[in-house]
Amino acid sequence: MKGRDLLILAAVLLVIGFALADSLRSDETRVEVRPTTTEPSAESTTTTAAEDDDLGEASFPRVNGAPGSIVLAEAGTCAIREFDLPTGLEYPNVVERSTCDLWAPPVTAKVAVGIAEPLGDAVPFRFLDLSRLGRDLGSSEAAFGILVWSQDGQRAAWCNRHLEGIDLELGGDRRMLEGGDCPAAYTPDGEVATVQGDQLYVEGRPTLRASGVITYVHFATYGAADSVAVIVEGRRIERYDRRHLEDRLELTDALDLPERYEGLLPEFSPENCSAAFPVGDRIRVLNLGCSYPERARLSDQGFPGQVAAWSEIGDWLAVGSPTDLTFYNLASRHFDPVRWPIGVAEIVWRRS
Repeated sequence: MKGRDLLILAAVLLVIGFALADSLRSDETRVEVRPTTTEPSAESTTTTAAEDDDLGEASFPRVNGAPGSIVLAEAGTCAIREFDLPTGLEYPNVVERSTCDLWAPPVTAKVAVGIAEPLGDAVPFRFLDLSRLGRDLGSSEAAFGILVWSQDGQRAAWCNRHLEGIDLELGGDRRMLEGGDCPAAYTPDGEVATVQGDQLYVEGRPTLRASGVITYVHFATYGAADSVAVIVEGRRIERYDRRHLEDRLELTDALDLPERYEGLLPEFSPENCSAAFPVGDRIRVLNLGCSYPERARLSDQGFPGQVAAWSEIGDWLAVGSPTDLTFYNLASRHFDPVRWPIGVAEIVWRRS
């Protein structure tokens, strides 16, 4: 989910403070994942299989050379839809209504979808399997709208409205995170990373110390480098690479953000070499110091839109706006963008 950037960054700072205040947490054990058969409140937005004949049957121009599929929350209707990129065809199982809040892993057909207006600072959501919409996967609330997925799409982690951290294997075991910290990300190996001030921990192990309070974390998912990118206090990006002989993370690149980028959440490229920021009505790509030349030249170029997603290896960028979705081949100087006439509020690029 990429919306409400300033709110989320402020919320993460609040979570860090809340983690130090045990009085804000109840000592009771609660059921964190409620059955999807729970009756929704009167103001809730239901998530059901689509009945509109137009949904689940759309066809758009092929995006030749682009792998995988795109999952999106359609602007206006907030329907959750998925499209195969090599063919441009829509998958048949569609969630007809949501709140436009969408969290999806890079693989599998699983998603988490907003189902009701926020309860204070928590967003009610439901887990769904787009290949089996009748399957009961549970529901809960995500504090400040923050939910993270493991790379294999089998686990999700979040803090509930009581700021209790949860790590769930969908359809399997659930555990409460110790230490009173909310999950910030999964590592590529499926471990939960948390933040305490300027320090990043992985399953309780100190991993790195940044130059200030960490407000966002992204682990690289592609490339030779074992890297972590963090946003520091909403104003600076720091990129750390692992030195395997010494088994430690070392700061390799740092970038103080221009003022108009401060407080925004970017979409990091798979190898943490670029960051796509929603600045006004355009997506702008910043080079973090290791982008290949074709992508680095985009630093001063903007793409019309408000949400973005990278392909698996970062050679494509999908950019969505309330009126259209456009695919850019960043590895080619002579490629015309492919435009689809569908507005998007949220977008996730799945691997093939």
